[in-house]
Amino acid sequence: MSDEENLNLRGSIRDLRNVAKTLNAANFNFSMNALEKFLDGITVDKPAEPPEDILKPLLVKFLCGDYNFSSREIRNLPFIIYDSSITYNEAIKILRFMDFSRTSHLRGVLSVYLLNYDGSKKTELLRQKLNAIRNVDTVSLRKIFAASDKLFANERFMNMARLFADKLSVTNSLETIGLSNFYKTSKFIQASLRNFFRMPKFITDQFVILDELDAEFDTYQNIFPDLADAMIQNVVVNQNFGKKKCIDVFYRRLGDPRFGDRRFSWDRVSEKSKEIFKAWIAEDDLRIFFEITREVLRKALALVKTQEERDKAIANIKMWDEREFFWKFYLPYIGNTWVVLGSNAQEIAYQLKDMRIHGKLLGNYDKDKSGFLFQIGSYIFAEWSHNGALRVYPAQRVKDYIGNNISKTKMMEVPVADDGKGRWVHKDSRDENSGEIISWQHKVSKWLEKNCGIHDRRFES
Repeated sequence: MSDEENLNLRGSIRDLRNVAKTLNAANFNFSMNALEKFLDGITVDKPAEPPEDILKPLLVKFLCGDYNFSSREIRNLPFIIYDSSITYNEAIKILRFMDFSRTSHLRGVLSVYLLNYDGSKKTELLRQKLNAIRNVDTVSLRKIFAASDKLFANERFMNMARLFADKLSVTNSLETIGLSNFYKTSKFIQASLRNFFRMPKFITDQFVILDELDAEFDTYQNIFPDLADAMIQNVVVNQNFGKKKCIDVFYRRLGDPRFGDRRFSWDRVSEKSKEIFKAWIAEDDLRIFFEITREVLRKALALVKTQEERDKAIANIKMWDEREFFWKFYLPYIGNTWVVLGSNAQEIAYQLKDMRIHGKLLGNYDKDKSGFLFQIGSYIFAEWSHNGALRVYPAQRVKDYIGNNISKTKMMEVPVADDGKGRWVHKDSRDENSGEIISWQHKVSKWLEKNCGIHDRRFES
């Protein structure tokens, strides 16, 4: 239905209402309300952009100063405004050819503004022209210019943020201001979303909108690095509200910022946000490794038959609580982390909630086992599930052994640090000279102090 036909229909509805009042025929109201609702639901689609073989000659003609344009050429002029050869002053000239009382001219300028929105003087020129327009009665544009405060006003991004927060949906927000879903990919809407996600006070609403953007990732993938940059810092400002969800979405969509080919997706994310996210991943990897390890041991506990075996299995689980407690204190110093799971351990991970599935621990013998490898300074530490000893290696010595798939057998063949001293069993022992009982935590903390410069008095004895 054309704009003129819509306008005529609305006029007819007004005439029918007058007839209804005259005849006292209230039964007309239902049908007329339905018609008005239909008209209110009309949204603006992008005008068909002229093909290159039309725009290029038009651009040449304009730049040559030949302003003898046909009505069709005038209608197409807005589509050359953002060409790099068009100056700001020439953009002013183009707009002088526009008759903003004509729907086709107004829709063209509007679409060019929304699709090409940036921080340039040209955009500001278009914004001011559109913001000055009042009393638009064209049916398809009426809702848009009724919402001019959200699209063209000085506070447009704050107003759009409030709209997103109110509607909790980009789709519903666009419908409210009369834009079709085509404009989801427009530079204006994506700029509006970037600004919305930079506002910490809207964090609860942002996570709702993020679900929608995640579900339509192909449409919004270009702005995901910007969303990650903003939301990571918003989470910190809001006492880590939504941290797990933030990790899940951005790790899944952008990959690991530390290594792997997908790390380049993080290039547009600030160093501050990347460092925060890396710390989150390290903390989450530690949680995942110890949770899976304990679950494997609990399943083994359920199968024991004697009290002696049961006591031993319970002691084993408690030992892993001690290990997790110890390494949590060193999280601020932990950089790269790797969690590798045997095939049976991976099945358990799938059954547990909030688990990111990591690399594979190779070898049939190690199906039930897991490995947690992490870097502190220039050293790689390796914790192995069940009763594996803690080992530490110079990072350069094991760099070729670490990746998505890791063989514990091959790692065991690599010499540990400090001439064989970089290995600790997780048990207390008696000092040969003093006879004093020394915990494994004390030994490891002293090694970290000597080799990595980390001093922590909590494990001095």
